[in-house]
Amino acid sequence: MLNCNVIAIDLAKNLFQVCKTQSNGKVIYNKTISRAKLKELLIKEQQSLVAMESCGGTHYWAQFAKQAGHQIKAINARQVKAFRQGQKTDANDALAISVAARQPHIKGSRLLSVQEQCLQGIECMRDLLVKQKVSLGNQLRALLLEFGYPIAQGDTKFHFLIKCI
Repeated sequence: MLNCNVIAIDLAKNLFQVCKTQSNGKVIYNKTISRAKLKELLIKEQQSLVAMESCGGTHYWAQFAKQAGHQIKAINARQVKAFRQGQKTDANDALAISVAARQPHIKGSRLLSVQEQCLQGIECMRDLLVKQKVSLGNQLRALLLEFGYPIAQGDTKFHFLIKCI
């Protein structure tokens, strides 16, 4: 896929920096566009390699570009950093993504399916709930200790003593 145009996208919330380069590496344009214009651009452009840093929103835009018929390459931000020249600006980042995407030794990040994203989100929420439960339990134990009710560690003893109080 190195013999085609590269559309490098520096992802953001509302305004995206898009750098399009030819197969020889010559920059066609490097401009800021809105979310709606990015969707139009991905639909209208001929088949290209769409490259972006792996960050929030990568999976959405990768799936959107893939449905529009493009090849996708999500690159770790640490690998892109080595190709950036000059100050850290959106335009320089987009150009660095374009250059990094052409390198054969730069491997793309694994993109998750919608189902895998949902499962990962549920797992993260569950981990957060467990941490909050432990934190709240420790806080209650400390408060009850201040009133002379020491409670041993563990959920079973905690529940038993709470029912007795």
